Amino acid sequence: MITWTIGQTGAGKTTLARHIISTNEVFENSPYKDCVWLDGDNMRGVWNDLKFSKEDRWENNLRIARLAKVLHEQGHNVIVSVICPYKKLRKEVKDITNCKFIYIEGWKKGKDFPFERPELY
Repeated sequence: MITWTIGQTGAGKTTLARHIISTNEVFENSPYKDCVWLDGDNMRGVWNDLKFSKEDRWENNLRIARLAKVLHEQGHNVIVSVICPYKKLRKEVKDITNCKFIYIEGWKKGKDFPFERPELY
């Protein structure tokens, strides 16, 4: 299983992922046991050639999606905490990973913090 937490800067994506991973030992059948966690800030340290343009944000997400897919194919459950700000980008990520998205509402807004809110059902 690949779970992708999305939301604006400061919304709590990393906090939620950290909490899920730290509490998975409590639940015997947790799908997050032995889970691999990919955090956007940490991944930027791995791929330090990317900045914060729309194109670079897009590429960062696609690199993480491809890595998550490889890890999942090797038998790992993966949780990702990355902004993933654009609807079309989320569709591409979904096509690569078949992930489940968890959307966390708001925090920082404005032109420096782009985010297209997903449709909620």
